[in-house]
Amino acid sequence: MSEQLMEQYRLRGQRKCRNACIAAIVTVVLVLAVAGGVWWTAGDGSALVRNMFKPKATPATQPVVNSTATFAYRTAPEFLAMEAGDRGTGNVNYSPASMWMALAIAAQGANGTTRSQLNELLGSGSLTDSDYQSLLSSINGQYSGAKSEMSAANSLWIDDDYSLASDYQSTVKKMFEAEVTTLPFDDQAAAKMSDWIAKHTNGSLKPKITLRDREVLSIINTVYADGRWKDPFEEQSTGNGTFHGEAGDAQVPMMHRTFSQMAYGHDEYNTWQRVEIPFDNGGNLAIVLPAEGHFDELAGDAEKLSWAFGTCSTASLGEGAMGCAADSMPGWGVSVNSVMVNVTLPRFTIDSMFDSEATIKAFEKLGVTDAFSAGDADFTKMIDTGSHGENLYIGSILQGTRIEVNEAGAKAMSFTKVGVDAVSAPVDNVEFTVDRPFLYSYVTPDGIPLFIGAVRNLGGVDGEN
Repeated sequence: MSEQLMEQYRLRGQRKCRNACIAAIVTVVLVLAVAGGVWWTAGDGSALVRNMFKPKATPATQPVVNSTATFAYRTAPEFLAMEAGDRGTGNVNYSPASMWMALAIAAQGANGTTRSQLNELLGSGSLTDSDYQSLLSSINGQYSGAKSEMSAANSLWIDDDYSLASDYQSTVKKMFEAEVTTLPFDDQAAAKMSDWIAKHTNGSLKPKITLRDREVLSIINTVYADGRWKDPFEEQSTGNGTFHGEAGDAQVPMMHRTFSQMAYGHDEYNTWQRVEIPFDNGGNLAIVLPAEGHFDELAGDAEKLSWAFGTCSTASLGEGAMGCAADSMPGWGVSVNSVMVNVTLPRFTIDSMFDSEATIKAFEKLGVTDAFSAGDADFTKMIDTGSHGENLYIGSILQGTRIEVNEAGAKAMSFTKVGVDAVSAPVDNVEFTVDRPFLYSYVTPDGIPLFIGAVRNLGGVDGEN
């Protein structure tokens, strides 16, 4: 995460906590690689060693896959519409998976309407302990024969004037494998949190943490993913091309590769096309290319986002499926075939920082109101009754992200701080040229969207992508 973006967030108007606040920090690092036999890593290759000693990955249960995916598509339109500070380009990179995990940890300490509102948004009301555990097992496990790596880690930090309720502490340790640390909430605590983030993102990210007034608890989640293209792009095939952005045309490096068998989908009226560029662990980077005039229609509608990314997806069909035809209401049919696809995709980099106040307003719009109200929030299951009589509430939520996509793959990271404070005949050859605004999603082998993003313009004001 760039220091400039972190500073921009810190200087924005932060809401002061009238009562004691809980903070949740979510850090996500995504690395998608590799091309031409060259392994891009965040460090010195130690990821390979770590991967060798991981237990075998086990699939996430269908209930938790459904919950995280529904949350992703339901919340994404709010974030894709935000001004996220990417040099004024309008490009956005959002991590719904990390946001889900942070809020899910907070929800375990909630009661009453606060809990029911969070459960409704998260889709977690009927999830069991094993559902939550399966999510981490899927992300943290090793996929046979794959060089790709994913990992997730959670921690809770509590001011030593307070004490976590024993049941809550036991729950978050069991379900989320969370580390719990009690210490004075001062500058040294903030530095330790930053160090913890750096450790669990393999040194890729070390944000400057600032503890707010009355902040008494921080929830930190990190996700790291090093994904290797199954069929890499080759740098010698890259050449300049025109990207027709919303703000005008720009010359940008365009990567090229022909995929002999790729899942290519489109709706019955061809308002969008989709390809899923596979990784060697069964995950993929899905690119949805709306037809001209249809970008906002897709980006701003949760149901249509889920339709475009999720219908007849590789995750839903299983790897190796040769085709799919999904009929629905008129205009909502989808056809997917395994065909030869000539993909032209621009290199791009996005830095996003979501304003806390805008994020809270988005969640309030989606029905979570009590958790952010000092007078209405009920997080009484989180701390011992003898700690303090002050009411805990979520006072801030922030997420910052970065993603880089090139021939070697994509490197992405995010930082989130929550304060409690048509069916058609098969085709043989497809030209899939991404030369106008598009949407993307990084999807795990189980079908969980780790990132959802929107690229509206390339060739920024500083001449970079």
